[in-house]
Amino acid sequence: MREASSKLYMEIAEEIRRQIEEGVFRPGDRLPTLRELADRFGVSRATVREALSALRGQGLVEFRHGMGTYVRTASVEMWMQPLDAAILLSYDNVRDLIELQTAVLAQIAYRAAAHRMESDYSALSHALFELEASPRRGEHRIASELKFFSVLAELAGNRLLENALRVLQEALRSSLRLLNPKLDLGVQACRSIYNAVQTGRPVDARDAVYAYGEAILRAVAEKKGRGRSATM
Repeated sequence: MREASSKLYMEIAEEIRRQIEEGVFRPGDRLPTLRELADRFGVSRATVREALSALRGQGLVEFRHGMGTYVRTASVEMWMQPLDAAILLSYDNVRDLIELQTAVLAQIAYRAAAHRMESDYSALSHALFELEASPRRGEHRIASELKFFSVLAELAGNRLLENALRVLQEALRSSLRLLNPKLDLGVQACRSIYNAVQTGRPVDARDAVYAYGEAILRAVAEKKGRGRSATM
C-alpha cells in the first residue's frame, strides 16, 4: 500500500472527478465503497475518505447515511455550489447561473461608467494593471480578474449589487477557470470595460460584459460537448 501524503488524497479526488467527467460515474450513481476504493488506489480508507470529502466540498458527490456516496444530481441549490461541479451535472442550471452573474456584472459596469465624474478610478486602473501583469496561467490570473470586478462594484455605488457579486464570487471564479488561459479573453474583456467606464460610456460598458458572458457560455457548451462525446 502506498504511503499516504497530504497531497495524495487530492490526486485520488482528481481521478474520481475525471471519471465523473468522462461518464464512468453518472449523476445518481453510487460510488464504490471506501474499502473498494482504497484497494483500487492502494491507499488507506482514511485517505479515500479525505478525497471524497474534497469532492463533496466541490459539490460533485453527496453522502447518504447508511447507503454510501453518490454522484450528485442537479438541484435548485446548485446555483450556490461551485460552477465546475454544476457543469458536469446540468447545463441548463449552469446557463441560468452564468446569465445571472453576467446580468449583475453588466449593471455594475453600467453604473460605474455612469458615475464617471463622481469617482476616483485609480484603484480600477491599478487592478487592471495587476491583471495584465499577472501570469497567463493559474489562479493568480483569476484572482486578479475577480479583484478588478470587486473594485468595479465599489465604484458602482450600489451596496446591493456589491453584495450580489460577493454571493456569486465562487461561481464566477469557476466560470473564469473555463476560459483561463484561453485567448486572454478575460484581459480583453476587462480592458474594454475599463475603457468604457473611464470615458463615461455606460451602454458600451454593459455590452462589453454581456459579450464576455456569451464567451463564457460558449466555453461551457464546448466543455459539456466534450464530456458527452467522451462517453459515446
